[in-house]
Amino acid sequence: MKYIASLILASQLIVGCVSTGDLAKSLRYANNNPVGVENIRFHELNNMNRGTTCTWNFLYFLPLYGDGSIITAADAGSINSVQLIGETGKWYFPFSQNCTVVFGDSKMYQRL
Repeated sequence: MKYIASLILASQLIVGCVSTGDLAKSLRYANNNPVGVENIRFHELNNMNRGTTCTWNFLYFLPLYGDGSIITAADAGSINSVQLIGETGKWYFPFSQNCTVVFGDSKMYQRL
């Protein structure tokens, strides 16, 4: 019985995933003022370029791989002027993934 319980626990630790960050709750303007969930205009976000970059950490705080900077995220989304910044994350014991998400440069203006 102990073997089965330890096997279930080990499988949950390996496969289990917990969200540690919500983009809607962490979204803020480039000047660091919070946007607030009630003020997010999702149709405007769809017209903006989006750049994402992630880092992988061991035990949540020891960096292993990646660059989570705003500049790298803006470069990944071909954004010249960052308007909104947010974070997302997931915890896969003992590793975690933290992502920086930026929005900017409306796609509508790039077509002209």
